Amino acid sequence: MIDYQNEIFTGYVDAIRLAHPTVKLSSEYTRSPAQFPFSSCDEIGNTDIPRLADSSRKEKFARLQYRVAVFSNLTSGKKAEARNIFATADAFMKGLGFMRTTYTTTPDIYQSTVYSITATYEAVITADGLVYGRE
Repeated sequence: MIDYQNEIFTGYVDAIRLAHPTVKLSSEYTRSPAQFPFSSCDEIGNTDIPRLADSSRKEKFARLQYRVAVFSNLTSGKKAEARNIFATADAFMKGLGFMRTTYTTTPDIYQSTVYSITATYEAVITADGLVYGRE
């Protein structure tokens, strides 16, 4: 398996902390964070690409999927805070070469006390760590 999860998450942490030092971060999806603001970035897919395989049976390319989630519980301005944090996360993922494939908001999930944004990203990565937007 081509595994760059630690490198990607470390870069994510650095980017978010630089712009938003109070955000709590995790490499695992958390449905109900205990502290806010909160963001997670987790790998939800890492699959072979059969049409790019050769006879060596060594994995040279993998299709990656990542999920980014942002949560805010401010009494006033939670949507703005979440969108601001998400903008930083989105710029980081796109800067690596990932393409955003979904984006949803779930403001009513906690009876509007928490605003959240969830997005997924896809890319193809080589065994050497070179990221392509899509295959």
